[in-house]
Amino acid sequence: MPIGDHPKVTAIISTFNRPQYLADAIKSVLFQTMGDWELIVLNDGGVDVAGVVEKFADPRIIYVPDSVNRGAAIRFNQGLKLASGDYVCYLGDDDLFYPNHFKALSDALDQNPEAGLAYSDLYAASSISDSKTGERFVLDKQMMVSRDFNREFMFHYNHVLHVSLMHRREAALRVGGFDEDVKVLIEWSLNRRLAFLYDFVHVEMATGEYHMAVFKSDRISVRERRSQESYKHNLRRIRRNFPAEPWSKVAKVDLLYLVDSWGKKLNNHLKEIIDNFDHPMRITLIGNGAGLSEKASLESLKELAELKNIDIFRIPQKQHPVTAFRMAAKVSKATFLFLVTPALQAVTAPRRIFTGVEALRTTPDLNAIRWSVPGEEKEKTIFECLIYRDYFLKNTRPGRGSHKPVMVPAITMGYPKGFKFDVMYSEYQRLFKEKEYAKAKETLDMILSERKGFPHVQYLIRDMEEIAYVTGEFKEFEESLFGLLERGYLPDNYLRLARLRRFQGRHQECLEAGYKAMACLDLDEDGFDRDCFPIKLPAELGAFKLFCQMAESFLALGDYENGARYYHIASKLKSDSYKPFLGFAKVYLAAGDIEKAETALTRLPGAEAQKDPETHRLLAVVCRKRKDLPLAFDCLLRAFERGPDDEENVEPFYFTGAALGRWREMVEPLKTFVLHHEKHAVAWGRLSSAHFNLGEEFLAQEAAERALALNPQNPVAKSILARIKSGRLQKAKAPKALEGENGLTLDPAAVLGVGLDSTAIVW
Repeated sequence: MPIGDHPKVTAIISTFNRPQYLADAIKSVLFQTMGDWELIVLNDGGVDVAGVVEKFADPRIIYVPDSVNRGAAIRFNQGLKLASGDYVCYLGDDDLFYPNHFKALSDALDQNPEAGLAYSDLYAASSISDSKTGERFVLDKQMMVSRDFNREFMFHYNHVLHVSLMHRREAALRVGGFDEDVKVLIEWSLNRRLAFLYDFVHVEMATGEYHMAVFKSDRISVRERRSQESYKHNLRRIRRNFPAEPWSKVAKVDLLYLVDSWGKKLNNHLKEIIDNFDHPMRITLIGNGAGLSEKASLESLKELAELKNIDIFRIPQKQHPVTAFRMAAKVSKATFLFLVTPALQAVTAPRRIFTGVEALRTTPDLNAIRWSVPGEEKEKTIFECLIYRDYFLKNTRPGRGSHKPVMVPAITMGYPKGFKFDVMYSEYQRLFKEKEYAKAKETLDMILSERKGFPHVQYLIRDMEEIAYVTGEFKEFEESLFGLLERGYLPDNYLRLARLRRFQGRHQECLEAGYKAMACLDLDEDGFDRDCFPIKLPAELGAFKLFCQMAESFLALGDYENGARYYHIASKLKSDSYKPFLGFAKVYLAAGDIEKAETALTRLPGAEAQKDPETHRLLAVVCRKRKDLPLAFDCLLRAFERGPDDEENVEPFYFTGAALGRWREMVEPLKTFVLHHEKHAVAWGRLSSAHFNLGEEFLAQEAAERALALNPQNPVAKSILARIKSGRLQKAKAPKALEGENGLTLDPAAVLGVGLDSTAIVW
């Protein structure tokens, strides 16, 4: 097909046996706001898709058929050779670009001429397919990866996915294109090598989505993970493939390993080293009189021998360890040497090379470093250390007599700058889990204030959401939520907005946000009548949560028909969940059908239903309607046992217990609740009432004062304090108190057995 002489962008699709999705992928290219592009579609040996491509009749589309399945890495390299564009991007045959993708990323590369790659944010779309029709239903979209460019972290984990990136064509060719020996995470292999030479630009907007099948997936990345050892070895290929030198962005480190014997033990140790040390390093195995030929040594390494960064340095006659290291160091061209023996504990301190290089580069008088690592201290030599190569060669020259090894200072392990977020985020998660919410919020605020190398609010909004619900402080979360919606981060955040509005009792707004979330997920209410539904899922996906929330709001608005309908749809999205059936019970209760409500509650699927406080609250409603208050109170006690910090328990528990005068049984659950919710004025007021009705005036006063400090208009607390004050005035006018045996003053009325009616209620 004829195309323009020199398009700005080349997009490449490698397709294999997914013609039903390919058309949508191609459409997403045609719908780009920027028209200066070409698209190369490479058929990787699957069914012929020429008909799919030709239907578009666009001269900018090139179709390259092949009857042999060769793999995406080979196909992408083929596309790179054919590409005419200055910039190149990639699209899976079942993934989608949003219309802004080409414009946003090409502009970023135009504006940052030193950068080799620009990347955006993607939504991970969880979907199922109808096996009969091939129709795909998206049930959730989440922002799974979004992080500012971080070179150190890139060497550890890929945070730039292939659908999200656009690179300069010349940059990819300079680092050798895609590694054709790599079968999965092929874009990480390319990204790592680009990071040796270039900076990346993070464009903070959503410009596409990639699909993840909820059930069995035919993706190569999924299939390859099924064999754990094969997957690990694939990662080793990625980690140990380097671009041609010189490297402008990465310190060159050679790991010199003093081999004491060849075989399985050595191979296992090498795997441990390669799997745990992220900093790129060449590995030189020093055969110090180990007795094997170079060929035999390579054969003993088995599959490790194919890795491109492992060399063997043979020393026929055994030498002093320092001499052996020196001999290998002389042929090294690295700036730093990492001198190790079989004593190295790679798992214990895997980030040490990053911290070591940083320390050596920033401390003028420091030339070598050891680490205080358990298991390595026994070697009081220079081994298991990082050292400047030139310094090592200069200071270990053999003189008269024996060697005098250089003593290297040991340092306490810190964390590298590139992993600062991960350390802080782990601390946030620990604090949240331990319910230290104020400190957790403070830590999260510090994380959000960082920029370079960190995930930003579009990723951390899920944490802002969870901390808002437990603290009751929603202002920052809501502001950030609307900011993300304005920036185009729509599907997951409309779902969050629907949940927030339902929680706030703004039910019409919940439904409005819910309809927008449905549109983002392309959900059609009638679509759930297909044969692929109902389904059982291990997790609650976004569509399921959304329909449950909308059903709740319909119910609150008195629209029982739509409430029941949306619960019914939710039950099709997770048929093993009790929550939709709990919703049916609510609908029956609201409609006054006690029999059906009770039947629904006694037939809830799964054991999880009995752990949910709401199950027992609804059973209490049934009991109250049947005029069985004692049984209702027992149900509410169970609700508090299941959810001691669930504020939905407080009011029905209080009023039912008050009607029965079971004040003593009410105190502990309410005390436990306010320990979780120290700022819950209503609960403090209810606790004050319980103490007052038990005659515990001091405790009642204390709880009432806490309630009024939080809400000066709290009617219960005001009433309690007024009655306590009134009672004390009456006591002051009463006859003189008698002296008790224990020295306490006793009210005469109390001595005579006159006191508060045990069934008195303060509302």
